[in-house]
Amino acid sequence: MTLLANLTVEEYLEQEQRSEIRHEYVDGKLYAMAGESKRHEEIVLNITLALARIARAKGCRFQTKTIQLRVSSSRYRYPDIMINCLDNNDPRLEDMPCFLLEVISASTADTDSHKKLSEYTRIPSVERYVLVEQHTKLVVVYKRQKDLWVVETLEDTGEIDIPCIGATLSLDQIYDGLVLEPIA
Repeated sequence: MTLLANLTVEEYLEQEQRSEIRHEYVDGKLYAMAGESKRHEEIVLNITLALARIARAKGCRFQTKTIQLRVSSSRYRYPDIMINCLDNNDPRLEDMPCFLLEVISASTADTDSHKKLSEYTRIPSVERYVLVEQHTKLVVVYKRQKDLWVVETLEDTGEIDIPCIGATLSLDQIYDGLVLEPIA
Protein backbone atom coordinates (compact mmCIF):
# COMPACT_ATOMS: atom_id res chain seq x y z
CA MET A 1 0.00 0.00 0.00
CA THR A 2 1.39 3.40 -0.99
CA LEU A 3 1.27 5.93 1.83
CA LEU A 4 2.95 9.06 0.60
CA ALA A 5 4.14 10.06 -2.84
CA ASN A 6 6.77 12.37 -4.26
CA LEU A 7 9.16 12.44 -1.32
CA THR A 8 12.82 13.12 -1.91
CA VAL A 9 15.34 10.55 -0.70
CA GLU A 10 16.42 12.96 2.03
CA GLU A 11 12.81 13.43 3.21
CA TYR A 12 12.28 9.67 3.21
CA LEU A 13 15.45 8.93 5.19
CA GLU A 14 14.58 11.62 7.74
CA GLN A 15 11.00 10.40 8.12
CA GLU A 16 12.08 6.75 8.32
CA GLN A 17 14.30 7.48 11.33
CA ARG A 18 11.28 8.74 13.28
CA SER A 19 8.75 6.21 12.01
CA GLU A 20 7.54 3.27 14.09
CA ILE A 21 6.61 1.46 10.85
CA ARG A 22 9.18 0.47 8.25
CA HIS A 23 8.63 1.75 4.71
CA GLU A 24 10.32 0.81 1.48
CA TYR A 25 11.04 3.73 -0.84
CA VAL A 26 10.57 3.26 -4.59
CA ASP A 27 10.98 6.22 -6.92
CA GLY A 28 9.53 8.80 -4.53
CA LYS A 29 6.76 6.61 -3.07
CA LEU A 30 6.60 4.98 0.35
CA TYR A 31 5.28 1.45 0.82
CA ALA A 32 4.47 0.28 4.35
CA MET A 33 6.01 -3.06 5.23
CA ALA A 34 3.46 -5.75 6.01
CA GLY A 35 3.45 -7.44 9.39
CA GLU A 36 5.04 -10.87 9.35
CA SER A 37 3.52 -14.16 10.45
CA LYS A 38 4.90 -16.41 13.19
CA ARG A 39 6.03 -18.85 10.48
CA HIS A 40 7.91 -16.05 8.69
CA GLU A 41 9.63 -15.11 11.96
CA GLU A 42 10.59 -18.72 12.70
CA ILE A 43 12.23 -19.06 9.28
CA VAL A 44 14.18 -15.81 9.75
CA LEU A 45 15.24 -16.95 13.23
CA ASN A 46 16.36 -20.37 11.93
CA ILE A 47 18.50 -18.73 9.25
CA THR A 48 19.92 -16.24 11.75
CA LEU A 49 20.91 -19.06 14.12
CA ALA A 50 22.56 -20.95 11.25
CA LEU A 51 24.51 -18.08 9.67
CA ALA A 52 25.01 -15.04 11.93
CA ARG A 53 28.05 -16.35 13.84
CA ILE A 54 29.67 -17.65 10.67
CA ALA A 55 29.24 -14.29 8.96
CA ARG A 56 30.64 -12.38 11.93
CA ALA A 57 33.61 -14.76 12.22
CA LYS A 58 34.44 -13.90 8.60
CA GLY A 59 34.31 -10.17 9.37
CA CYS A 60 30.94 -9.70 7.68
CA ARG A 61 27.70 -8.14 8.91
CA PHE A 62 24.59 -10.33 9.17
CA GLN A 63 21.38 -8.32 9.28
CA THR A 64 17.69 -8.94 9.35
CA LYS A 65 14.77 -6.85 8.19
CA THR A 66 15.48 -3.72 10.23
CA ILE A 67 18.46 -2.51 8.19
CA GLN A 68 17.83 -0.74 4.89
CA LEU A 69 19.41 -1.67 1.59
CA ARG A 70 20.09 1.16 -0.84
CA VAL A 71 19.30 -0.62 -4.11
CA SER A 72 19.79 2.52 -6.20
CA SER A 73 19.65 6.27 -5.73
CA SER A 74 15.84 6.11 -5.80
CA ARG A 75 15.09 2.72 -4.18
CA TYR A 76 15.49 1.54 -0.60
CA ARG A 77 14.38 -1.91 0.58
CA TYR A 78 14.35 -3.98 3.78
CA PRO A 79 15.47 -7.53 2.90
CA ASP A 80 14.56 -10.25 5.38
CA ILE A 81 18.22 -11.38 5.52
CA MET A 82 21.30 -9.56 4.26
CA ILE A 83 25.02 -10.34 4.53
CA ASN A 84 27.58 -7.66 3.72
CA CYS A 85 31.36 -8.20 3.80
CA LEU A 86 32.40 -4.83 2.38
CA ASP A 87 33.07 -1.69 4.43
CA ASN A 88 30.22 0.73 4.97
CA ASN A 89 30.23 3.40 7.66
CA ASP A 90 26.53 4.24 7.51
CA PRO A 91 24.85 2.92 10.69
CA ARG A 92 21.38 2.64 9.11
CA LEU A 93 21.85 1.18 5.65
CA GLU A 94 23.85 -1.14 3.45
CA ASP A 95 24.58 -0.83 -0.24
CA MET A 96 26.92 -3.69 -1.21
CA PRO A 97 25.59 -7.00 0.16
CA CYS A 98 26.82 -10.36 -1.11
CA PHE A 99 23.75 -12.35 0.02
CA LEU A 100 20.05 -11.40 0.09
CA LEU A 101 17.10 -13.52 1.15
CA GLU A 102 13.36 -12.90 1.21
CA VAL A 103 10.73 -15.10 2.85
CA ILE A 104 7.77 -15.06 0.49
CA SER A 105 4.22 -14.42 1.66
CA ALA A 106 1.03 -14.10 -0.36
CA SER A 107 1.23 -10.31 -0.17
CA THR A 108 4.92 -10.07 -1.15
CA ALA A 109 5.35 -12.89 -3.69
CA ASP A 110 5.04 -10.71 -6.79
CA THR A 111 7.37 -8.00 -5.48
CA ASP A 112 9.96 -10.51 -4.19
CA SER A 113 9.90 -12.67 -7.32
CA HIS A 114 9.92 -9.90 -9.91
CA LYS A 115 10.64 -6.35 -8.78
CA LYS A 116 13.20 -7.19 -6.09
CA LEU A 117 14.72 -9.90 -8.28
CA SER A 118 15.35 -7.32 -10.99
CA GLU A 119 16.70 -4.77 -8.50
CA TYR A 120 18.84 -7.11 -6.41
CA THR A 121 20.49 -8.87 -9.34
CA ARG A 122 21.70 -5.48 -10.64
CA ILE A 123 23.75 -4.87 -7.49
CA PRO A 124 27.31 -5.84 -8.50
CA SER A 125 28.27 -7.28 -5.09
CA VAL A 126 25.30 -9.69 -4.84
CA GLU A 127 26.32 -13.32 -5.34
CA ARG A 128 23.08 -14.98 -4.19
CA TYR A 129 19.44 -13.98 -3.99
CA VAL A 130 17.24 -16.56 -2.26
CA LEU A 131 13.45 -16.83 -2.11
CA VAL A 132 12.05 -19.03 0.66
CA GLU A 133 8.49 -20.36 0.63
CA GLN A 134 6.77 -20.44 4.02
CA HIS A 135 4.44 -23.43 3.80
CA THR A 136 6.44 -26.01 1.84
CA LYS A 137 10.14 -26.91 1.70
CA LEU A 138 10.75 -24.95 -1.47
CA VAL A 139 13.60 -22.49 -2.07
CA VAL A 140 14.62 -20.70 -5.27
CA VAL A 141 18.27 -19.66 -5.46
CA TYR A 142 19.58 -17.11 -7.97
CA LYS A 143 23.35 -17.56 -8.34
CA ARG A 144 25.67 -15.12 -10.06
CA GLN A 145 28.13 -16.86 -12.36
CA LYS A 146 30.28 -14.15 -13.92
CA ASP A 147 27.83 -12.06 -15.98
CA LEU A 148 24.98 -14.59 -15.87
CA TRP A 149 22.39 -15.58 -13.29
CA VAL A 150 21.64 -19.28 -12.85
CA VAL A 151 18.41 -20.36 -11.14
CA GLU A 152 18.27 -23.42 -8.91
CA THR A 153 15.09 -24.72 -7.28
CA LEU A 154 15.46 -26.83 -4.16
CA GLU A 155 12.52 -28.95 -3.03
CA ASP A 156 12.47 -30.93 0.21
CA THR A 157 16.29 -31.26 0.51
CA GLY A 158 19.43 -29.47 -0.57
CA GLU A 159 21.88 -26.77 0.39
CA ILE A 160 22.51 -23.19 -0.63
CA ASP A 161 26.16 -22.25 -0.92
CA ILE A 162 27.12 -18.79 0.31
CA PRO A 163 30.57 -18.07 -1.15
CA CYS A 164 31.19 -14.73 0.58
CA ILE A 165 31.23 -16.40 4.01
CA GLY A 166 32.32 -19.88 2.90
CA ALA A 167 29.19 -21.53 4.28
CA THR A 168 26.15 -23.53 3.26
CA LEU A 169 22.57 -23.34 4.47
CA SER A 170 20.40 -26.46 4.25
CA LEU A 171 16.67 -26.63 3.79
CA ASP A 172 16.57 -28.63 7.05
CA GLN A 173 18.14 -25.63 8.85
CA ILE A 174 15.71 -23.18 7.24
CA TYR A 175 12.58 -25.16 8.12
CA ASP A 176 13.71 -26.64 11.46
CA GLY A 177 10.77 -27.10 13.83
CA LEU A 178 8.07 -26.13 11.31
CA VAL A 179 5.14 -28.30 10.23
CA LEU A 180 5.00 -28.01 6.45
CA GLU A 181 2.55 -28.89 3.70
CA PRO A 182 3.67 -31.58 1.27
CA ILE A 183 4.93 -30.38 -2.10
CA ALA A 184 2.23 -31.07 -4.69
